Amino acid sequence: MLPRTIRLKGFTKENRHEMIDYAINSISKCSGWVTNHTMYANKMIVINFEIEVRGVKELLHLLNQNGLVLLEKSNEIIKEFPDNIVQTNCNKEITGSINITFINEEPTVRNHIPAIPG
Repeated sequence: MLPRTIRLKGFTKENRHEMIDYAINSISKCSGWVTNHTMYANKMIVINFEIEVRGVKELLHLLNQNGLVLLEKSNEIIKEFPDNIVQTNCNKEITGSINITFINEEPTVRNHIPAIPG
């Protein structure tokens, strides 16, 4: 059965700016597109996306390269996408997200939140 969403989690010690670009480009290469993102200081980002089913396996393969390490539970998603399901639903779109934790020695950058008037 085809899952409705995929949730990926990983971590990296690589440069966060380069890794964010790499993740976004990987999503685009795999027939997907970014719908939203949330940056939690300089330690974590969550990228929400939509992707065609035919691109999920390739996306997981690409994301496991270039210094990003997906957690085992994220890698197990490939087992949920046997070839017969991918072929019958290749153009079907599903939603997903990737949570990337950045392991670095940088001090935490605080995001300025404007005051709410009233």
